[in-house]
Amino acid sequence: MKLFKREALKREEIQKEEIQKCEECGKVLKDKTDEPYCKQCDEKLDKQFDSIEDNIFIFRELLDSEIKVLEKFDDEDIKDLFKRAYTKLSGEEGGLKKESLIVLNKLKNSFELKESEMGLEKLPDIKGLKKNLPKDECPECSKKIKEDFNLCPYCGCVLKDDFVPRS
Repeated sequence: MKLFKREALKREEIQKEEIQKCEECGKVLKDKTDEPYCKQCDEKLDKQFDSIEDNIFIFRELLDSEIKVLEKFDDEDIKDLFKRAYTKLSGEEGGLKKESLIVLNKLKNSFELKESEMGLEKLPDIKGLKKNLPKDECPECSKKIKEDFNLCPYCGCVLKDDFVPRS
């Protein structure tokens, strides 16, 4: 009798190990694949990826919540996204703009990407771009400000090197 119970328990354990669930919604995956997501979640994530890519290209921004979504993708997908963004944004008239550099650096730093490993030139330093900005524009948030402001009223960026905020 004990032998049958052990065998039944072993079979039960093997069946539990073989059951794969979608990492996104928790549904049991019927197909035996290496994919961690069900078809619906995979399609949803692909749409989110496309939306994030559009957000980078059109609005020149990358939100922390979008980084969390991108963490669900393979390294190769992230590298391909970075290459496409780098190529498209560096092809802008006048070269890479500050907003584009911020987005590219955020993507690069979030996923520890290296331009050299992808055959790309190193991104220019953002600090060097501050000097080229108009004096009536905040170097951090790019909002219009008065030239004589010491601090940006929108983001709090210190605008003058000799300014010391009160404590």
